[in-house]
Amino acid sequence: MKKYKPILMDCTLRDGSYEIDFQFDENDTFTITRELSKSSIPYIEVGHGIGLGASEKRLGIAAASDEQYCNASSKAIEGNSKWGMFCIPGIATLDNLSMAIEHGMNFVRIGCDVDKVDETEKFVTLAKKNGIEVFTNFMKSYVLSSKDFAKIAKKSLSFGSDIIYIVDSAGGMLPNVTRDFIRRTKDLNPDCKLGFHGHDNLGLSMANCMVSIEEGVHFLDSTLQGLGRSSGNVKTEHLVCVLERLGFHYNWDPIK
Repeated sequence: MKKYKPILMDCTLRDGSYEIDFQFDENDTFTITRELSKSSIPYIEVGHGIGLGASEKRLGIAAASDEQYCNASSKAIEGNSKWGMFCIPGIATLDNLSMAIEHGMNFVRIGCDVDKVDETEKFVTLAKKNGIEVFTNFMKSYVLSSKDFAKIAKKSLSFGSDIIYIVDSAGGMLPNVTRDFIRRTKDLNPDCKLGFHGHDNLGLSMANCMVSIEEGVHFLDSTLQGLGRSSGNVKTEHLVCVLERLGFHYNWDPIK
């Protein structure tokens, strides 16, 4: 299996917001985005934990509006780092997505349950039409068998998705299961770029990241101090050091 130099996405400002009832404000978003980008973290996810449109749907009222999060992020970003937001069709609308694109968003993470892939097509099409990089995150990936997941991934790729994410929403996937999902998906979709988003409910988020690296996954998610929904995510502080120990050298300063 070909190994890739994994690309890190820090989700503190999005997934981490669950831990504080979505109360990161504009200043928090600006400060953390600025420091992450200064530290050369390449992808930074911001906004309401549930994504675009969630406050409007009263799924937890965030400390700032989607537009305010967009403004803060676009002003804060430095260097080659990119910022983006989460988007669940049915909670977010195409207008919500268009607003974020107009504010300079670089990528979108379209979240859907594995049985709702068809709902993502219009959102993928809109993003791609505007030159936005599209990640499709299949929440609760483990609900399907690895074989069926690979088929869903193929359909998403046909819509135009750039990267397919295996998502361990409940933090219960064992490393051998994660490996099987990656291999099955790549067997059916040889050119597919994959990402892994894990939670730490069984303390296995780093182990699953290690397996993902071994299997050639392109993107890995993390949060500062592991801040995130439920038992949290793999810690950015740990992951950057593990990647360095594995011989993948980046421009970041682990101490900073």
